[in-house]
Amino acid sequence: MVDQFISFASDLYRDDEHWAPPLVSDVRRFMDPKTNPYFDEAEIEHFLAIGPDERVLGRVSASVDPAYVDRFGRTGFFGWFECVDDQEVADALLQTAEEWVRARGMDRLAGPYSYCATQEFGLLVEGFGDRPAVFQPHNPPYYEALLSRAGFARDFHTDTFSWLAERDEKAMERLVRRGEKVVAEFGLTVRDLDPARWDSEIDLVQELLAASFAENHDMVPISKPVLHFQLGELRELIDPRLTRFVEYNGKTVAFSMLAADGNELLREAGGELTESFLARYEELKAAIRGTVVLMIGVRPEYEGLGIGRVLIGEIAKIPLGGIGAYRDVHTTWIHEHNWQSRSYLAQAGSAPARTYAVYGKGLAP
Repeated sequence: MVDQFISFASDLYRDDEHWAPPLVSDVRRFMDPKTNPYFDEAEIEHFLAIGPDERVLGRVSASVDPAYVDRFGRTGFFGWFECVDDQEVADALLQTAEEWVRARGMDRLAGPYSYCATQEFGLLVEGFGDRPAVFQPHNPPYYEALLSRAGFARDFHTDTFSWLAERDEKAMERLVRRGEKVVAEFGLTVRDLDPARWDSEIDLVQELLAASFAENHDMVPISKPVLHFQLGELRELIDPRLTRFVEYNGKTVAFSMLAADGNELLREAGGELTESFLARYEELKAAIRGTVVLMIGVRPEYEGLGIGRVLIGEIAKIPLGGIGAYRDVHTTWIHEHNWQSRSYLAQAGSAPARTYAVYGKGLAP
C-alpha cells in the first residue's frame, strides 16, 4: 500500500510541468512510524481509493493530534490528499477520513494537513502559473471544487511571497539598512548557525519556537524529537549561513532559519537518487539560487526592540548577493491574520505569489 500511496502522485502529475516530485526515499521515511517520531504523538492512518480495475484513483491521510485537541478542540485533520477529477472518488476518500476521526471522538475535520500545522499544509487556490518552492504544496485547480462539493468550507487562507534579486534590489537595501540601525542602537549580535553544535542549536530553535508560538491560534509548538527529525531530513539544504540567531545582552532572543530551495534539485532528480543525479549533486547544489524561509521566532518579551526588523534585514541580504550564490527568497505560509509579517512584506512592495486555503467541516454525531 505504501508504494501505491507514494507513486500515485507521480502518476497524477506526470504531465504537470510545475510539480517537483519528492524523493521516494524521503516520503517513505516520513510515512514510517519507525522513523518519524510524530507517530508517537498522534494517531495517523492512510487510505487509498481503488477502482474496479485495481487502478489507484486517490489517496488521503487522517490524523488526530491529542495536543492540538486539548488546546483547540475536537478537530481531526486530513492530508496527503490527491485525487482524480471525480467527485465520487473524492467523496469516498473524505468520508473515510471523516469516519476515522469521528470514531476517535472528533466533531470536525480540517485540512489538508500532512500531518499537522507544523508540517506541509494548505490547498493551492491561486498562483497555479508558477513553479512552487520547496514546502509550497502544489495541486490541480479542481481540488477546491471537490472539497466544496464534499461539504467543506474555507477556514482561513495563507499566502507565500517572493523577493527576487532582479526585481527587489532597492527595497532590499532599505530593509537591510533598517535592520542594521536596530542592531547598532541596541547593541545586538547576529550570528550564523554553528554546524559543530547541531543538536544544541536545534534545541535552541525549538525553545525559541515554543516561546514565540505560545499564543498561536492555529498550531501547537513542535516537539524536540519531531523538529530534530524534520530538520535532520533537511540538513543537506540547511546552509548554516542561512540561519541567523539574534543575541541581546548575551541571551539568544530570536532567530530565522532558511533552507536552500530543494525543488531546484528535485526537478533534476525526478524522485529517485539515480547514479547520474548523484554524480552531478554537488554541482547542482552549489548552483541553487532560491532560498525558503522555514521559520522565524522572537521571544515575546523582546519584540519591542524591533528585532523583527533585524531578522527581515538579514533575509533581505540574500537577494543582494550577501550569501553565496543565493539570490531569491521565498516564504512558506503567511497566515491572513499575521499582520506583523505582512507589514514587513508590504514594506518591500511584495504581492502574494501563491495562495493556500485550509478547509473545515463539522461532523454529524
